[in-house]
This record gives sequence, structure tokens and C-alpha cells, in this order.
Amino acid sequence: MRFSLFAALLASGVQCQLTRPIDGRDVAESSIRSGSCPPFNRGTFSINAYQLYPENGDWDAELCQVYFGILFNASFGISHPYQDRLEVIEFPGITRNPAQHIGGVGWDVHSGLVSVLINAGAAFTTTPPDVSGTNIIKKFDPHTKAFLWSLNITELVTNGTYGGFNDVTADPRGNTYVVGTFPSSIVRVNKAGTEIFPWYPPQTSNTSVIGYTGIAWRGDTIIVLDSGAGKLYRFDAAAAKGAPVLVPHYPPRAIEGGDGIHLPVKIGGKVLLVAEHFKGVSVLRSRSGCWDEAEHLGTVPNPPGLPEGWLIVSTTQIGERLNIINDWFADPWVPGTVAGNKTEFPMIDITAQVDQLLAA
Repeated sequence: MRFSLFAALLASGVQCQLTRPIDGRDVAESSIRSGSCPPFNRGTFSINAYQLYPENGDWDAELCQVYFGILFNASFGISHPYQDRLEVIEFPGITRNPAQHIGGVGWDVHSGLVSVLINAGAAFTTTPPDVSGTNIIKKFDPHTKAFLWSLNITELVTNGTYGGFNDVTADPRGNTYVVGTFPSSIVRVNKAGTEIFPWYPPQTSNTSVIGYTGIAWRGDTIIVLDSGAGKLYRFDAAAAKGAPVLVPHYPPRAIEGGDGIHLPVKIGGKVLLVAEHFKGVSVLRSRSGCWDEAEHLGTVPNPPGLPEGWLIVSTTQIGERLNIINDWFADPWVPGTVAGNKTEFPMIDITAQVDQLLAA
């Protein structure tokens, strides 16, 4: 599904109002970015890059490239899959700092900008979670290769009292949303990067509670995965403050070990891919696109034969294909570095399996 059809779906609101008017215009009249990316038919392939260890990825349908959060080395990757080439952007004082990770990345279909989330790794590696570390959200312009703004979430919002920031998305108004895990929280940044606040603050002071891990958008609906509860919730992006509403799914199978979630634009935002660390990718569908409820269609497993220790952490669209992103958290560090020694990272093509579930 190309962006012209995706825009039409956003504007149609067949059974629900997907997006309120923005500056007097429907979202279909806003700056939805599209390109003319050639077919990408490599199927399952590998990115060969020393210590890549990708935690998350997102497809840029305008520039035909994929953005990766390079987890342990805390750097930002730009993959050019048609040329089999990877650019790596490093950050002084952050890259190869064992205290910092980069996980969440997200391309904004409306602005063409990219959110890059630098997070404190200790929140995910200590028990109870140490949430005192530094978390930073940056906005990147891929056309100019410049960062437009940078905000320290820890200093400006949390004061180190909660954290585990894990994923990012943006709404049609240009607001950026950063989701936190210990416990559940959502921080929102305005379009200009001049205002940041706890849009959905923690509902408990217990930072050992596992909460939200993944976040995605469709129109004015923000969807999050609560990994602790194994459930999905939706939020109204047009609201001044976030209020979660349960999205029941049927059959009511618990989502276990959930991580990143993804609404592929090729399917018009009606299908959600949920990465479950040890099981596979769960495929859920909202026939109306409103995400008031969802069908759980099934789970696509990782194929056999991968190196031991893999975890499914997220999925991404590449061209018109859908791919699993795996990571290896338990690899021992190479002495003098902050990551393991892997050089080959498979991107597992699950397009056919997802299509089969949708057709059943």
C-alpha cells in the first residue's frame, strides 16, 4: 500500500474519526511524506556491521533508508539497504559510554524528521531498576544530516525518579512521545522542541513495576504495549493529558516478553506487529482502524538456525517487506569495548507469513 492510499485511509475515518483537523486542514492535506522507493526483494538478509546490535528500526519511505538504534555502542545508524551500506553517527561523551544505550528511533511520516532516544542502560540491566541515569531525546533532519534540538528528559522531567525510556513516536501535529517502562510513563515534546512534560506520568512510585515498552501511532490514536500486563492501550493524541484506554484483543492471549510494536504503513495502520522476545511476532488487526479492539491473528516465529541467544526486539518495514529485528543481549563484551563481537545481524523477512495470517 503506497502513501496515497494510506493518506486516504487516514482522512476517510470510515468508522471513527482518526484525526481532528490540524490548522484547519485534514491530515490528508498535511505534509505526509512519500517517495518512489524501488522494490526491495532481498527477502531475509544480513547487515554486516561490527557491534551493530540493533534495538529498534524504522523505515523512511521518502529517502528509502532505515534508521537503527545501535544499542550498546550508543550510536545512530542509517542503513541504505539498496546499496548495502551503513552510516553510523556517533555522539561525543555518549557513544561507547557503558552507561548509555540508544534504543528507540522513529521516522515521522509528516515532517520527515527522525527521533533518536538516548537512554540510561542501567534501568534495564539492574535489579531493582536503577532509573537515575541520563535520558535524552534528539530530533534529526535526514536531509541536512543535522540535529535540530536535544532535550535531557532526566533533568527537565523525571529528576531520576522514573525511567526505562524505550521507544518513540510522533503524531500528526509534530509532537514527539517517549515511552517509559519503570513504571509506565509517556513524556511529550512539542513540535519545536521547546516544551517537554509528563503527558502521562507514572501512576505508582514503584520503579520495579514493568510497564510500557512499545509505542506507535495512527492518526490521533497513540497505541502502547504494557509488557507487564501483556495488554495494549490507546491514548488520544489530541488530549492535553494522556489517559489510557484498554484495547481488548481476541482471543485474549497474553502478550509475553513484549518489546517494540509497529504499525506498518503499507497496511494502512490497521495491523500491529508486536515483538515478543522468545515467541515471535504477534499480528493483531483492527478492521476499523480505530483500535477500540483487535483480533489476534497469530504469531510468526523466528526461523530455526539463528545464533544462540537471540531475542526478538522489534520489526520494521523495508520497502514493501516486513522484517524482524533480533538482538543478542547476553553476548560477552569484547575487552576494551561495550559490546559483543558479532558482525552479522539478520533481518528476517516475515512478509509472506503476515500476509497469510491476514488472508485467513
